[in-house]
Amino acid sequence: MFENTTSIQDIFSIRNIIIYFVVINIIGFLIMFIDKRKAKKGAWRIPEKTIFIITALGGRNRDYSWNVYF
Repeated sequence: MFENTTSIQDIFSIRNIIIYFVVINIIGFLIMFIDKRKAKKGAWRIPEKTIFIITALGGRNRDYSWNVYF
């Protein structure tokens, strides 16, 4: 009946984990980039809660190090 099932090992393969961390770090980078642009323009900024959530999901723990970059 379920001949085409996917095992948990297939879902959490090294390749998928690496892809996840690359994507979440790109999202974190873009959020910090957008936030810094908004700050320079004096516009409403992205809430810190959002930045902390991205960090908790596996984004760079050094997201605030992007402050130096931008």
